[in-house]
Amino acid sequence: MPNYGLIVQTIDVKPGMEDATANEMSEGMAVNLNKALQGAVRGVNNLPGGGSGEILSHNITRIGRHLVVSFLFKKATSD
Repeated sequence: MPNYGLIVQTIDVKPGMEDATANEMSEGMAVNLNKALQGAVRGVNNLPGGGSGEILSHNITRIGRHLVVSFLFKKATSD
């Protein structure tokens, strides 16, 4: 039976990003979201019980100067 959970990462929104071009915004977001994803994958794989897990979905919310990225994961358990 799988276990489900959430891992949450935050990304600081740099001052001046509101004035960035679409290209600059896309590049910056891609780099930062990839870092957050890699951190989430490491987190899932380091959970107690061993084995690996799977990221199923994500959500991005802006709170003030921060992007909060939550990842829903599934990890198999040994029964």
